Amino acid sequence: MALTRREFLKNGIQLAALGVVAPAFLVKAAYAISDAVPAIPDDPGDGGTPPDSRARNVLVVVQLSGGNDGLGTVIPYGDPEYYRVRPHLGVPKDQVLPLAGSMGLHPALKNLRDLYGKGHVAVLESVGYPNPNRSHFRAMEIWQTARPDVNEPTGWLGRLLAGDDCEDAMCRLRGLNVGPSLPRTLYTETTVVPSLTNVQSYQFRTDGRFSRDRQAQIDAIHHLCTQPQSGGVADFVQLAALQALDSADLLQQIVGPTDQQVVYQNNPFAEGLRLIAKVIAADVGARVFYISLGGFDTHAAQARKHNELLADLDEGVTTFYQALESSGHADRVLLMTFSEFGRRVAENASEGTDHGTALPMFLVGGAVKGGFYGSPPNLTQLVDGDITHQLDFRGVYSSILRNWMNVDPAKVIEGSFPLLDFVQTAVRR
Repeated sequence: MALTRREFLKNGIQLAALGVVAPAFLVKAAYAISDAVPAIPDDPGDGGTPPDSRARNVLVVVQLSGGNDGLGTVIPYGDPEYYRVRPHLGVPKDQVLPLAGSMGLHPALKNLRDLYGKGHVAVLESVGYPNPNRSHFRAMEIWQTARPDVNEPTGWLGRLLAGDDCEDAMCRLRGLNVGPSLPRTLYTETTVVPSLTNVQSYQFRTDGRFSRDRQAQIDAIHHLCTQPQSGGVADFVQLAALQALDSADLLQQIVGPTDQQVVYQNNPFAEGLRLIAKVIAADVGARVFYISLGGFDTHAAQARKHNELLADLDEGVTTFYQALESSGHADRVLLMTFSEFGRRVAENASEGTDHGTALPMFLVGGAVKGGFYGSPPNLTQLVDGDITHQLDFRGVYSSILRNWMNVDPAKVIEGSFPLLDFVQTAVRR
């Protein structure tokens, strides 16, 4: 007996039929809940027109894991002190890509420099916070929760999504993390965010021992998860199960053939950005995306490794931007890079750098007010071998929340911080 999704959900077929098409544990649970399956309205999963998400603004966060060397990324090539303390790691002046004044980019960031020249990249200099932490775990936790002084269980992006007023019918997928596990920044008490390494592995696996009808098994779980429960935890488990099923189905529909006009590199970071670009183009309501590029903990032999990492960042981000332009979404997407900390000013004996504090951030997008924000770091006035921060990262977050996501920063970020004007004012909310 074969049951389609529409027949199962709309025609009130008796749950006794589940004995033929569903695994035994579902049959037992289903009989205990109800005698019939209620009808529900048409939904886009049945082949209808996808809901209109009103083309709201999108934030894409790129985590540079390990502690990116800020002075090796945005280079104060006009300061002789830079070359004095970095005799082996200092990038020669004639190789630096000039930005503003005596600051420039690492030569591996040539495509990003071109985007900067077109006004689509903002460089935020010396971003950090008071009393910085140099532990990978704790520093990353601080940046992801935006709470330097307490152990906060939720992430700042999780709190953003939890307060989102998007209607369920408009937002089939609220956020997405590309990676093996959900980062703390997306932790929330009420919203489920899928985390995946590739779309092919993110799908519901049916049990062929009981039935070959995959859709009937999925429909049975849908029904079980829509029944009233007595506890908040049970309700959340139901919500998680339903959203996992729906998002898996949705992503399978979205990801199709590769756009031949946009060629990505063959690496996980580039592939992840390709997936994000496709989900944005599908316009299913998702507002927050997260992806990581690791390997920046360069304590030894930094020059070659850092060059390779920055080249991957450069190719991935600029190809992603090209894809957004091709699909007409570049003006509503803001990409932000960050790392848990920068590196020390002076190189170490292993021709690497050790854990530091403040570092630059990049903002990329069609609506970005491109340029250089902040002053060159003062390499002669250091605190324990590190540059002092000029901009508080919570002010950067608050500016994105207010000016890009149209959210009151006080609902997400503890404390009040000066806002930065790095995006166009005429943006879609």
